[in-house]
Amino acid sequence: MAKASGTPGPKTHAAPIILAVDDDPAVLRIIETQLTRHDYAVKTAVSGEEALQILRDLTPAVMILDVMMEGISGYDVCSVVKRDDRLRDVPVIFLTSKSTPQDYRTGHDLGAVIYMVKPLKADKLVNIVQMLAPVPA
Repeated sequence: MAKASGTPGPKTHAAPIILAVDDDPAVLRIIETQLTRHDYAVKTAVSGEEALQILRDLTPAVMILDVMMEGISGYDVCSVVKRDDRLRDVPVIFLTSKSTPQDYRTGHDLGAVIYMVKPLKADKLVNIVQMLAPVPA
């Protein structure tokens, strides 16, 4: 049977996967809620260690990293990512409360494409993710 003209078919694209890493579950819930509303798949991690474990099997379209976490910091995760041939081209967004000029410089020097200061502005974060990893039509 032929499909009616103009009727959308099933989605055949895979949603870009975003890895969000923050030790604050409330921040992760906001990020996940906002990005899934815009057709992204979101994986979350509450520590740098958990993020590195997830990255063993996943190449995300974008990473959102908090800087200050116990154990492995967001800076350290970014440094590992940028040295890995498989992950080095993944855009990294730092989302943190650290806001001195040196903090911005450190983030840039480590290879982050965006450095955002908390409190989280969800609409701005969504716009940046859409720019870095558009959802296929």
